[in-house]
Amino acid sequence: MGGKKMPLKRLQGAGSLGMLSWSPMIEQEETTADKKELEFRVSKPSCHQTPCEILPLPPSVWRKSPLKHGFNQPSIVEQPGLASLRQRSAYQIMAERKKSMMAKKKPDFLLSKLLKSIHSLYPVKIKWKDTDPGIKMLQLERIKELTESLASSVEQEQIYAAQALGCLRITDEFVLSALRNTLQVCRSQPVRYEVTRTLVLFGCLDAAVVKELIRHLKKGSPTQRKDLLAALAVALHAWAAGPESKWSVVGAQSRLIGTLEQLVASQDGTDDSVLLAATCLVYLDASNPAAQAALLRCLTQENMKKKMQVRILPDHQALLMLVKHVNVVSADIIQALIDQLRHSPVYKHRVDAANLLSTIGLEPIRREGLEEEVFQLLVEKLHQEPFLVVRQTVAMTAAALQMKGRIWDIVEKQLKEKSEVNRRQAVVSLGVLGLRKKQVFFTLLEMLEVDSSLAVRIQVIRTFCTLGMNNTHVLKTLVLKEQTDGALARECVKALKILQKLPGARRGLEHQISQLS
Repeated sequence: MGGKKMPLKRLQGAGSLGMLSWSPMIEQEETTADKKELEFRVSKPSCHQTPCEILPLPPSVWRKSPLKHGFNQPSIVEQPGLASLRQRSAYQIMAERKKSMMAKKKPDFLLSKLLKSIHSLYPVKIKWKDTDPGIKMLQLERIKELTESLASSVEQEQIYAAQALGCLRITDEFVLSALRNTLQVCRSQPVRYEVTRTLVLFGCLDAAVVKELIRHLKKGSPTQRKDLLAALAVALHAWAAGPESKWSVVGAQSRLIGTLEQLVASQDGTDDSVLLAATCLVYLDASNPAAQAALLRCLTQENMKKKMQVRILPDHQALLMLVKHVNVVSADIIQALIDQLRHSPVYKHRVDAANLLSTIGLEPIRREGLEEEVFQLLVEKLHQEPFLVVRQTVAMTAAALQMKGRIWDIVEKQLKEKSEVNRRQAVVSLGVLGLRKKQVFFTLLEMLEVDSSLAVRIQVIRTFCTLGMNNTHVLKTLVLKEQTDGALARECVKALKILQKLPGARRGLEHQISQLS
């Protein structure tokens, strides 16, 4: 009996362990909730298979319902066929046609782009001549839509139409009449402001437009005032361009001058609005003392930090107006031109500064005691300036100021100096000054052969390219150097490509340098 009780106890223990590790041995009645719970219960591993605890717990611990794996909803993707790929939109056709025309007229396009960038203060309207009737039809339809939008009942559409017409610069009569009609009928101030700005930009300065312009200049925000003055400056610049100009006469001129004088007197001298108002005053009345005083204040500020915050653009504009339109010359103006030519980060402004120095002339510069400073600056700019157009303008300024002979004497002596830097500077300067003696030409050829500095020899090749020296001696020397290796040979390859493309290649040295003494 006692031997039979031990297995019973072990069975009970095993049963208790089974209750923990396996499914229950005693069958019990299960309710519906228990059945659902058992369906989603994951079987527990045995005591010998218990895994280590993982942290953080997986998201399935908090899942209350089984995961239903559905199928992905099919989607339709449009894949164009070969026929649709060959079809191009009207925009693509226009873009490709303009691109091809720009490639054909590349020199003219680059020249117009340069002129537009130089006169960035007064944007030049460049009309694109396109003979395609389809493009002209699209342009007319676009302009018609914009003029119709001016009469829309939605204010934003009217504002957008006025702005778009101002950007397109289409000054046809039906466009101007639509703008004038909107100015007479519309009572919305934002719309009237945009229409007035567009009409002023087009040069329509009749009495009604000028009256609305004066009202906005007095009551408008500083940003609106600045935009209107900029548009007025553009219109007056074009209006005063020539006697045969088609721009209408300025209406209510005396009232406009009085308003501009008030703006110049009431604002800070460093404000852009003041400079624009002074510019407009100079166009309307070149001898206006208020305009001259405002422009001079911009150049004679003692607080240099404040002057740099204004940017160099207002100084450049003030110098243009004072020298070209007001014809005022003083030591401050000449010094401002010297500073602009030396320090301006905009190469167009440096070009304008050099041109304005030649406009002033040598006698006023000498009278103010700045001749030597101008001379030293021109000598430095001939070899220090990175842009060729600026160096060429400086060379023309030196000729206009009767300083080219002195600079030639200095540069020709530098060709024989021991310093590599001085020889290289002299070669760069001769690239824009030109050659006045045959001896200098042969000296450059000799330097190309025997100079100890590779940088100087490369610079001699570039100088020949800049001067267009495609005579027999230069071409023969470059062909021989091309057959070698290194940087000099690569530079000769580039030079030959440039020189051989020049029109009217000269036959010999005598024909090219016959003008040299």
